[in-house]
Amino acid sequence: MIQTDNFTYATSGQSYQGVVAYDDSIKGKRPVVMVSHTWVGQSDFETKKASELAKLGYLAFAIDVYGKGKRAKNATEAEALMNELLVDRQELLDRILLALDKIKEHDLANTEKVGIIGFCFGGKCALDLARSGTDIKGAVCFHGIFDPPGLDHEGDIKAKILVLHGWEDPLAFPKDIVSLGYELTERNAVWEMDVFGHTGHAFTNPNANAPDDGMMYNPLASDRSWQRMSHFFEEVFAD
Repeated sequence: MIQTDNFTYATSGQSYQGVVAYDDSIKGKRPVVMVSHTWVGQSDFETKKASELAKLGYLAFAIDVYGKGKRAKNATEAEALMNELLVDRQELLDRILLALDKIKEHDLANTEKVGIIGFCFGGKCALDLARSGTDIKGAVCFHGIFDPPGLDHEGDIKAKILVLHGWEDPLAFPKDIVSLGYELTERNAVWEMDVFGHTGHAFTNPNANAPDDGMMYNPLASDRSWQRMSHFFEEVFAD
């Protein structure tokens, strides 16, 4: 049976609350997949993704980078919460690294096999963790935003990277896809991209329904991207 538990962690007086999901019929430690949230903050969307990952045999952790209780009720609040971290990408990275360190302390965590996925703003978080050179197995970016963090990271990217993106995404244009490819190549990353035609931003979110803004749920792209992610982790965790 899939279990979901609140997972609270803290540093320097700041508390964060994510959700851990796992299949209690599986015995022993298992690979970890972190789930980084959209600009709204940790929500049912990420918890459901964590539960789906738990069905695949992983210890899934829907992380929180905003802080306990900091969740947006509308687009204005979401933009404000996100922008607090976009102006300080080191702080954003530090919060992702904190979540990584804390989940490694979980009794069910195989600390040698850790990956991360993220959606929209969370896709940026997944890429930033990989860009930092942190020794994780894989990072998957769903309809993310690609701008580099500007933190002067050097050396090879250790994580294998999978980017799942819509060709018509207004937040990361085809030219941005190409720029990311050059960036990852220069850092000697093992990377690949699946780009879906006639697909915009937020294509995995059933509640996305703003075609005039380029944001629309696409069930075919959503299903295919999840299948591709599943095969990706099977591969990277087999190493």
